[in-house]
Amino acid sequence: MELQPGAKPFDQATAHLPGEIAALLGGVHADLRSRVTEIRMRAGGALTLTTPEGVWFFTTAGRPTPLLPSPCLRLTGAQLQQVLRQLCEYSIHSFADEIVQGFVTLPGGHRAGICGTAVAENGKITAVRAFSSINLRVAREVPGAAAELCAQLFAEGRLPGVLVAGVPGSGKTTLLRDLARRISEGVHGPCRRVCLLDERGELAGARNGTPCCNVGAGTDVLTGYPKGEGVLLALRSLAPEVILCDELGGAADIAALETGGRAGVRFVATIHAGSAEEALAKPALQPLLAEGVFDALVQLRGADCPCAIAKIADLRERNVKCRSNTLR
Repeated sequence: MELQPGAKPFDQATAHLPGEIAALLGGVHADLRSRVTEIRMRAGGALTLTTPEGVWFFTTAGRPTPLLPSPCLRLTGAQLQQVLRQLCEYSIHSFADEIVQGFVTLPGGHRAGICGTAVAENGKITAVRAFSSINLRVAREVPGAAAELCAQLFAEGRLPGVLVAGVPGSGKTTLLRDLARRISEGVHGPCRRVCLLDERGELAGARNGTPCCNVGAGTDVLTGYPKGEGVLLALRSLAPEVILCDELGGAADIAALETGGRAGVRFVATIHAGSAEEALAKPALQPLLAEGVFDALVQLRGADCPCAIAKIADLRERNVKCRSNTLR
C-alpha cells in the first residue's frame, strides 16, 4: 500500500511553522509533499524531509534535493527557537509537561518531537532547555490501511486480541487509526464498542474533545491518559468490547492490559520491534501472552512501505506454552 493520500496533511502540519520556513516548504512540489513523513529541523544543522524512499535536503536557494548539497540550507538556533514558540502557540511554559516527555501534539494528530538539554532532579527529567532539534511528524489518514488486516482477522464477527509490531515509521499509528474506524463502524462484522487510548493525542488528534481524524463514529476517545489509568477508566465507565492503544511500554501498561484481559476485553496494541521474534522475546510481554491477551501478532514490513503487512502469526499455541511455563 502506498502512503500517498495527497499533500494536504503536509500543508496542515507546516501551517504551524514560522512564515519563512512555511513558505519554503510550501514551495515543495506536491508529489514530494504527498510522500513526506517527517520534517526535521536542527539548530546549526540541515533542514530535511523524510520520505519512504529516503532523505531530502535543501540547497541554499531553497530547492529540495535527494543528495546532500554543499553548502546545504541550515537553520540557526534562533530560527529553531521561533519554530518551538509557534508550535507552542507562543506559550512554551504551557506545554512544559509535553516537552518533558519529548513531544508537542498539533491539530490533526501531527506530532513534533523535541530534543534539547535535559534538566534532571533525583533522576527524573523536570525540564528541557537549549533546544537543539525538532522532528515534525506528518500524520496521514489512509482509509483502507487496515483493510487487509480486518479481512483476515476481524471478519465474520471475530474479535481477536492483536499485537502490531513494527519499526518507527512503519505505519503502526496509521494502521491503528483506520482499524478503530473499521471495528467501530462494523465494516467487516458487527459494530463494536471501541475505546481508543490516545496518550499523546496523535491517533485521533482531538481538539476541544472533537477528533480531527476519522477514528470511527462509534469510538470513544481518551486523550492524554497514561495507558494504565486509561484502561482502568475505560473498564469502569465505558464498557468497551475492544481497546486500542499505541506503543506498549512500562509495567503499568502491561498490568492494565492483564486486568482488562481478565475482564473479557479484547486489545489491539502496537509495540516497537524489528521482527516478530524480537517482539515476542520482550520480557514485559510474557505475562500478556500467558494470559492470552493477544491471539495474533502482525509484523509490518517497515518504513519503506508503511502499513504493509509482512506476516501474521497465530499466537494461541504460544500462549498455551507461556501459560504452562508460568504455572511451573
